Amino acid sequence: MPQSRKCTSALNFAFFSLFYVLAMLLTQPAGAHFSDGTKVRTILVAEENGILVAYVRAPAPLVFSDLVGKAQVDQTPLESSFLRLETTGTGNRYRLNMGAIAEDRSSFETRLTEALVFSQAGLDLSAKIAGFTVHMQRPQSEFGSLSAAKTAVAEPPPHLDPLFGQAVVDYVVQLDSQDPLGILSVRAGYGPLIPGPGVAIDNHLIDARENPPVSLTAPGQLEQPAVIDGSRLSTFGHFVFQGALHIVEGLDHVLLVITMALGVGATRKLIYLVTAFTLGHSVTLIATFLGATPTWPWFVPAVEAAIAASVLYAAVAAMIHRSGSVLVFTGIGLLHGLGFSFVLGDILGRDAPDLVPALLAFNIGIELGQLAILAATWSIVFFMKQLAEPALKPVRLGALTGIALLSSWWIAERLNGLVYSI
Repeated sequence: MPQSRKCTSALNFAFFSLFYVLAMLLTQPAGAHFSDGTKVRTILVAEENGILVAYVRAPAPLVFSDLVGKAQVDQTPLESSFLRLETTGTGNRYRLNMGAIAEDRSSFETRLTEALVFSQAGLDLSAKIAGFTVHMQRPQSEFGSLSAAKTAVAEPPPHLDPLFGQAVVDYVVQLDSQDPLGILSVRAGYGPLIPGPGVAIDNHLIDARENPPVSLTAPGQLEQPAVIDGSRLSTFGHFVFQGALHIVEGLDHVLLVITMALGVGATRKLIYLVTAFTLGHSVTLIATFLGATPTWPWFVPAVEAAIAASVLYAAVAAMIHRSGSVLVFTGIGLLHGLGFSFVLGDILGRDAPDLVPALLAFNIGIELGQLAILAATWSIVFFMKQLAEPALKPVRLGALTGIALLSSWWIAERLNGLVYSI
């Protein structure tokens, strides 16, 4: 094939791909690191007087996921004596019926028992509820230890009927196990519900049979079993994977790394910029978990908007061949570290018993993810250079232009969210 035709084919392919990706992305909401719709279920496993027990903190909809899922599919109202339909000026909503729960505790306990299935060696364990309570909303204190879990379950239930979507149920299950210290798996006993846009579900799993306890996370509604084995090595590897997964799935982080690679290429300066970015995000990731960041309601959307602005800056700087200084990318790293901390707060929880190893593993995972993105970018550049070197400049400019347009869209969208939070 003549060189000119190779260049034309490469350009057509590159710009078609860029247009397609942008069209797909612009039809989706900008991904943020933190969502008020994140629902967390905590499961703490312990051994008490030779008995295997599990303390569970679950959002109320997960306790009724079978009914909610059926209602969503059939487009019918929820049907349960433990739920009360309430009509307001803005529409209908449900509340937990505390009176009905008090009158028929055994049926409610059966629902709690069947919400999760625990098993060992492939055999399901019989379970019995040893106590439960209901909270109007998720308590500030988490199940960071066995004593904290015991205290939470012992709290009295509310006198008022809590909103179904905000209520949280704490309960403790005694499991009939011949090996209380053995490997345990847990899965959902009910069918899944449809979370809806902007809502994510995570599970914090804590093995308090170890000293100190070991924690890990599992996404989703546990349709597939999650294993609790007390292995610190597997837990460390789990959070390394979570860190790598987050930067790869976080499009704003991916695009920033790509602009860094396209801005300076495989040069010594790229090492300096990546190192500065790494130091910056490591500082804020750790500082946030030590409580050194504000809790103002507008802070998270402001950071998200600033992260989008940093991607725009990096893209424009690369386009005009001014890649930025080490100091600038240290500041950008500080911003992105806050974004990383928001998602880690969701998947881990700031009261996790082994926070320091998890932070370290998550940070290592982020660095591995960065290296993977850089390697992929350089591979594409090498492929284009071999295919049609004259196409490199227009393809590079097209990619950076697309990144600039997309980040501008994110800035507008996130600033709109910031206005509503003030």
